[in-house]
Amino acid sequence: MRLLIIILVLVGVAFAAVIAFGSLRSPDSGNPPPSDQEALEEKGWDPPDWAAAMNAVMSPFAPGLEMTPPQVSVSAGAEVERRVPAADEDLRMARLALTSGRGIAVEYDCRDGEGRSCPQKVCLCTSGASFTDAEIGDLCTDGWEKRRRSGGGVRCGAKDSEASIVIYPEGGEMSFRALGAGAATAEFR
Repeated sequence: MRLLIIILVLVGVAFAAVIAFGSLRSPDSGNPPPSDQEALEEKGWDPPDWAAAMNAVMSPFAPGLEMTPPQVSVSAGAEVERRVPAADEDLRMARLALTSGRGIAVEYDCRDGEGRSCPQKVCLCTSGASFTDAEIGDLCTDGWEKRRRSGGGVRCGAKDSEASIVIYPEGGEMSFRALGAGAATAEFR
């Protein structure tokens, strides 16, 4: 009985550590909530994205998505679509890295047999690259843009050249579009 209690305590502590570690790695971890309603309305505070935090913690343990060929190149103004095959695993992770160009937007959507979808968007860009609002459009999520807002546009940070997307068993479609002018290439890792 003591052994069971010790194991349950260890599992609880490990779960709390995973949550704490994930919130520290979350891009919103330095964004505490304002103390009053007026500050909330002025600054437009949004709560941290727990799905993104858990994605950051759990993605190293999920099986990767293997695509052939592993690179996707897209020119400005064009869209490249790739079919993601269905799989037996519950979840897979598409680990993406920008290998050339200023930036690329990736959108994934699955369709299950019941008509539900699971849209996700990630934007990859090189450190220091800047984009105007017109270049970004609606390709990236509002949260992504908000965290990178600089002056009249968006400025990318050091860790913005890599991202992960959760891939569901149903498979689906991934679409790739270059951000701004010029071509870009992303690679599945």
